[in-house]
Amino acid sequence: MFSFLNQPISLITAWPAILKRYSLVGLFVAFFLIVFQPFGTANVQIPNKSLFLSGYGWITFISLTLIIGGLPRLFPGLFEEGKWVVWKQMVLLGIGLSLCFLCCYLYMNFWFGWRLSINSFLGFYSIALAIAVIPVIIITLVEYIFHLKSNQAVANTLNEQIQPSIPTDTIIQFKDENDRVDFTIPLDQLFFIKAANNYVEVNYLEADQIKKYLLRNSIRNIEQQLPNPSIKRCHRSYIVNMDKVGRITGNAQGYKLHFPFTAEYVVPVSRSKGKELLELMKAS
Repeated sequence: MFSFLNQPISLITAWPAILKRYSLVGLFVAFFLIVFQPFGTANVQIPNKSLFLSGYGWITFISLTLIIGGLPRLFPGLFEEGKWVVWKQMVLLGIGLSLCFLCCYLYMNFWFGWRLSINSFLGFYSIALAIAVIPVIIITLVEYIFHLKSNQAVANTLNEQIQPSIPTDTIIQFKDENDRVDFTIPLDQLFFIKAANNYVEVNYLEADQIKKYLLRNSIRNIEQQLPNPSIKRCHRSYIVNMDKVGRITGNAQGYKLHFPFTAEYVVPVSRSKGKELLELMKAS
């Protein structure tokens, strides 16, 4: 169980995906409450009852969207894509549900004109949490298994298509932040480039060993300096020479690029760049 909680899982931060996902959740909540009227709501006789019950769907949608979409933008250091795991996903959902329960409690009490109290809120919260725990675990588990199986299947297919790179005599130049040429190597030796604060770390092969060269510049500027079609940005912190990729692996978080000469270095592929790189590998 504990090992599963530490498994990597995809962190969804794009607003279109978040809005789509939690609008569907909100619609489901509203539909379920209006049609089945659980938790004693069937005995409640009030005007505009369906409108009242649909309000819980709106609250669910707004609360989860604000938390799931907002917190990663307010505290980006706590939501690193490469370090996102199952237990963090559950905590994030728990925070979103806590806001949802608070808003539902306030909504219900204001609608009926009831007095607010800590004890009544804690009672409401404990019941709501007990009901929500199992769905949260199931949803997280299903999402994890779906992404894991899907990414592994794609990775296995792509591995069958990877061909040895064709040698080239192309020379690439790296310029520093002052636009002066600082480092020059053959393209065949370049493996990947990694952002390192105010520097970039050029990882290349020399004498059958991976070596590093620190260059003062931003990875965005370096990306613009390298128009070669085999050199692609695969992550906000990585640029990779796709001709040097030996194999690709997939897990519930996404894809990883591996190189044939070393098992020490693995380059992650971000969600935003994944589709583009996969299409490139399929076409190669």
